[in-house]
Amino acid sequence: MDSDGLIKLAKCGALAPLARAWRCFIPRAVYCETVERGKQESYPDAAEIERIVAEKMEIRWVARHPQAEKILAGRRSLGVGEREALRLYFALPADGIVSDHVAFLELLREMGLPGWPPAAVLVALASEGHLSAPEAFESLEKLKGLIKPEVYREALEDLKLLAGKQGGA
Repeated sequence: MDSDGLIKLAKCGALAPLARAWRCFIPRAVYCETVERGKQESYPDAAEIERIVAEKMEIRWVARHPQAEKILAGRRSLGVGEREALRLYFALPADGIVSDHVAFLELLREMGLPGWPPAAVLVALASEGHLSAPEAFESLEKLKGLIKPEVYREALEDLKLLAGKQGGA
């Protein structure tokens, strides 16, 4: 998970349910950016992220990984958090990467690697029963102004279909 994904999931209230439902790893650089620097700059989400990470997530130091370095070569649009998330993905190996960094998600798609924006995570959590349909809709509404309109609309449609199958919304 990169910083963008971590912060947006915290803002919409879905980070704790995600951390309870799935085994989550974050690179040390992402922790430093979201928690340590966030607390220094008095970001309101920093303390909540720190608590959830301490209780349910794993922070990992990340070394360079040959597969990641090949993909990252010449890519200047990615920050340290995205770079370390990709290295961690290969080092574990992980099931995928949560991010809302548009260029990073596009790179993952190009490489055939699984990347999930926070809105897709909400849909997955609801489909697996870790969030109720109303909780997922509420979380998505909190993300609305933070994500691309087409990503919001797609997640909204997915949640409506899911709620219809589950008999509620």
